[in-house]
Amino acid sequence: MPLHQYHYAVEKLSVAVECLATHPGDVRERLMAAFLGFHPLTEKDFPLELQADWRWVIKELSRCGPQLSHDGKARIGSFENTMKRIRKATGAKIAEKIYHLYRAVREYDLYRQAGP
Repeated sequence: MPLHQYHYAVEKLSVAVECLATHPGDVRERLMAAFLGFHPLTEKDFPLELQADWRWVIKELSRCGPQLSHDGKARIGSFENTMKRIRKATGAKIAEKIYHLYRAVREYDLYRQAGP
């Protein structure tokens, strides 16, 4: 395994956490800004122990699915459509999970850097 295997996830999630903490607006608007920072991440960017949490975040962020036009093409993507519809309390739970994922993957990355 590469020494800095999870550094990319740490980097992307640190930007997301900063957006969640500092971006103006309610939690839905902050999640939209944060998503721009971490959307390139995939499940394989996380340790096995954290992959289920990552899947949960992505599932919750796209729960409503896309909004389709009359010809079946997506007018609004599933993420944006979900952010328009979710309650603030749900958004807060998602933001909290992103923060916990960031902390966990950062600790995992630091542990890997320290080595045996």
